[in-house]
Amino acid sequence: MSYSAAELHSLYSDPEEREKLVRLYGISNLMGNSILPHRYRVPSSLHDPIALTSHGDDFCKRLMRVRNFKWPEVRLACFLEFYHEELFVDPLKTDIPALVAALNSEITEGKIVHPYVWGRGLYDKAYDLFPHEPSQVSAAETARLLEGTPRGVFQEMDLVTGPLGILRSEEFRLIPATVNAPLFHCSKVSCTKVHRTYLRTTESQIHKVRTKASEILDKEYGKESQFTLFLNEVTHPLIGYYDDMRTANDIAFLDECFTREELEAIALRGLKGRQSHLRSNLIANQITVRDPKDFLESLSKAGVIQSLLLMKSEHLYACIDAAVHEGDIEIPPAEVRVPRIMPIKSGFYSATSECSRFGVRVIPSDASLAVLRLKRLVLSIYNLNDSRAHEDLSWRLRRIEGSSLEDKLDSYLTDEQPSNVIRDLVLVGPSSFATAARMCGISGQIEASAMDDEELSNTILWKLGFDPVGSEGNAGTLRQHREMFSQVVANFAGYSESDRSRIRSHSSNLFVALEHTLDAALSYCVWALTHDHWAAHPRFVYLAKDARAQMAHILNQAPARGGDAIIYSPQGLNTLFPLVSGFSRLRDYLSAQMDDREIYLRDAKEMPSYAQKTELTPFAFPYKLPFLNLNEESQGKLLANLGEATKILELGQVAGVRNRLEHQREDFPDADEMNRCVRAIEDFLELIEQSGIYPMVFSCVGYSADSARRGSFSYTDYRGREYVMRTPAGLAGASMPPLRSKQIIFTGAVISGSTAPLRFKIGSQSPYTQEWEDWPKRRAVSELDVNARDLGGPDSNIAV
Repeated sequence: MSYSAAELHSLYSDPEEREKLVRLYGISNLMGNSILPHRYRVPSSLHDPIALTSHGDDFCKRLMRVRNFKWPEVRLACFLEFYHEELFVDPLKTDIPALVAALNSEITEGKIVHPYVWGRGLYDKAYDLFPHEPSQVSAAETARLLEGTPRGVFQEMDLVTGPLGILRSEEFRLIPATVNAPLFHCSKVSCTKVHRTYLRTTESQIHKVRTKASEILDKEYGKESQFTLFLNEVTHPLIGYYDDMRTANDIAFLDECFTREELEAIALRGLKGRQSHLRSNLIANQITVRDPKDFLESLSKAGVIQSLLLMKSEHLYACIDAAVHEGDIEIPPAEVRVPRIMPIKSGFYSATSECSRFGVRVIPSDASLAVLRLKRLVLSIYNLNDSRAHEDLSWRLRRIEGSSLEDKLDSYLTDEQPSNVIRDLVLVGPSSFATAARMCGISGQIEASAMDDEELSNTILWKLGFDPVGSEGNAGTLRQHREMFSQVVANFAGYSESDRSRIRSHSSNLFVALEHTLDAALSYCVWALTHDHWAAHPRFVYLAKDARAQMAHILNQAPARGGDAIIYSPQGLNTLFPLVSGFSRLRDYLSAQMDDREIYLRDAKEMPSYAQKTELTPFAFPYKLPFLNLNEESQGKLLANLGEATKILELGQVAGVRNRLEHQREDFPDADEMNRCVRAIEDFLELIEQSGIYPMVFSCVGYSADSARRGSFSYTDYRGREYVMRTPAGLAGASMPPLRSKQIIFTGAVISGSTAPLRFKIGSQSPYTQEWEDWPKRRAVSELDVNARDLGGPDSNIAV
């Protein structure tokens, strides 16, 4: 008879039996999801430890009557099937340690192979080996692909397999073995997915027995009992399925987000001290480490990752946080490291992991849960059942309206900025911070006393799931120096030699900041309006270095104003005069391209498949030149603003004033000239920030929608100015950054036929980005590839 999950819970209620059951099921998966050599023979050591139930014995006898199968293969096939109506394996009588030891021997001897599917190894090798898109590979091609690659690293419960064999971890995880490997990007530029391919195993005897076993079960046996659901429900509490701070992303996260050298820095912290977590777990697996550096150097990257998995995730993340905080892992301010090939979201909250300069965090797919995490933190600090804590929180929220303290807290958390909540309720003493550190997973290896309040606040914000509060990508420095210079000029009337010296001192900082702002604005504007962001990978990512190179490339081919011979440097070695004139030069270049727009039309093969089919939501970027994809109003205003930017600075004689101040000349500018220069800089700043010509970073601060589902996303810049974006925008799959993320918004560049402006993710440069510089790799399209994709089949896709 067939059993429901509830009935199975009653049948297998013993905790010891349940734990052994899920362990055995994990071992079965490790065996089943593997690649075997030709004519693989099942050794007695691999099937003798298995104790079958009476139902398992009966099924083995049924298989033996079909054809001349051998008893070892039949017993192992029964173990791999594991259940149907009834359980085939006896968890209490099976010798699990002997079974694990036998499987370990088969793996270390290379008889049972798990592919190392993490990172770029197989992807890059497949690109070199196969001229066609490897949507299907033979057993021989699989063998060629896997030759010389590391043993696969996977974890079933507390068993971690990899280059070091099968080891036992301190933490239960479910990162099951697979032979479905992410191997290639297709030739279609509009597709950003990494396509998966099933790696073929040989037609061994055990493979034939398993095929026949599945056939018999389908035809002759009744409906399968709900063992899958039952085993999942038993597994969930062991792996923290309902814990919003847990994820099964650890292997992909370690491999794809950290270099070999960075992983070693993480592991060294885990090995520091005789009682350290990593060292203790290695010893428990009969691995002695005398010299940590020698030990780690003897391992491959996969081996280091397997070793790190022996620790609990909280200890692993603490080691990563310490390496980041102490500078052994350098992460730029805007960089967030996430897996690009195998991003895994797991558990009830579909949680995944990522890393920034504030350390590791595990975040649910639903970003709004960050507010609930913050509430949980506050209530952990202020236990409302404790009279003193209740009184303390009541005092702090005394000006908040509400019928009860709970209502006041909910209202406060709803209306107040998270950074202010942390400032006013969390960073108020050592005990409250200690609670926050424990609740948020802030490493005890970090010296919090050496961090200022802003860094502590941002670390807590990041860990909870909020965006840290920062000042990336703004012209605030120039504003500060402009104000200081203006005050110095106003305070001195006679301009003695001493006065001139003080003015020159302040002017130096002012004009350095001005050149930096001009360089950033001109480079960004040229890049944003002329670079093909749709064909780029990653798409719509702003990096100052790339923008500067694009600026030099475009403006060096643009017509010069009045015959001026200006050569722009891609390294940023541009002085004030060419930077000032560059805006009008860009205006003239863009105006000229409007007359030749046909040459920028994208070929049909470069378009996404929906481009010619979705009348309701058109494709946003039919032209390779982004400026041509904007609506006419935006085009007109941008051309006018670019010309105005040059005009403002020229009329303010900014370059002339700078030269007369910095070069010890006798014709020192008078007060009117310097004030006119200061006003010109202020007007220029207002123009480039309001029009979006400068790379303005915006943070999403709110969202609302009406009954017709018309939405409004609210953003603020570094000065608190608000920008509202309406949805639906009217475009299909634009591939710009998620609306709720921190991003650069080109407010003055609205895409034609929509309400959407150009938007960009903030890029960065680090060892992490260098690992992905030549990503993705695309082959030239062939008829074979097109036919393979059209046929479909088992080759599933995963999004990056």
